[in-house]
Amino acid sequence: MNSFNAFFSGFSLGLSLILAIGAQNAFVLKQGIKKQHVFLVCA
Repeated sequence: MNSFNAFFSGFSLGLSLILAIGAQNAFVLKQGIKKQHVFLVCA
């Protein structure tokens, strides 16, 4: 495996993890701003 292939594989894996977690954080922030069910969302 050459270095570009390893870089691309790691970069795509990291990006997919950031995007998945980012969607959850956006939901938590949106609920916090609206002050709706904050405790249930964070628990």
